[in-house]
Amino acid sequence: MDTDGLFGISDNDVTALILVYLLIIAVLGIAFYIQKKSDRVDVRKVIHVGIGNFVFIWWMFDHAWVMEAFFAIPFAVVLFIAMLKDNIVSNSKLGDIANNQGHKQGLFLYVVSIAVLIALCFEDHWTAASIGIVAMTWGDGFGSIVGKRFGRHKSVNGKSIEGTIGVFAVTAVVSIILVIFLGMVDLPAGSGIVLEADIPIYLCCIIAGIVVAVTETFSPGWVDNIVNCMAVTGVMVLLGL
Repeated sequence: MDTDGLFGISDNDVTALILVYLLIIAVLGIAFYIQKKSDRVDVRKVIHVGIGNFVFIWWMFDHAWVMEAFFAIPFAVVLFIAMLKDNIVSNSKLGDIANNQGHKQGLFLYVVSIAVLIALCFEDHWTAASIGIVAMTWGDGFGSIVGKRFGRHKSVNGKSIEGTIGVFAVTAVVSIILVIFLGMVDLPAGSGIVLEADIPIYLCCIIAGIVVAVTETFSPGWVDNIVNCMAVTGVMVLLGL
């Protein structure tokens, strides 16, 4: 059935939603499987990084409200409920990961950040928002993994220099991969995705890595998700993306 015109939802919106939900199901399935097999892996970071791959999908959406109504807001509600005591969500495996394996507000603010960026950036600054999401997900996630595994030289707030280097490097590299990917796909008409900035876009990706390395180092852990992506997105906007 052609869904164009049905509540303003396009075929692209439907396809993108299906792909996003398949990604979420796959990531949660992998995380729960890993949690069952080993307690040595930070499954919260598996979710943190894995869900971040939706930046390779969300360019397909034609309407911001579809993302908000069927993706960002529902998951924000679920994660908010997960922070409360003694309910079906907080007592589930997802509730355990949200409440007992990191900062309690972390995953909730993760989704809130996504909802805010959708609202503010969909029309004109989609590339900036996408790089901001990469910084929050891939950069922050791998920075934590690298820091815990290889961190030997402490900096501030319990962070390590090695972890900070990981944040910078992974954000820059994945942002460049994302830009290359976006340059290869047929972007929707009127998309807020632009691949030209006031400086070479690959330099923008490197600057994104530098920005998030700084914000991740100095931000309190419970708010770093929202600070990292907003700071990087803001700088990318100033650079013309």
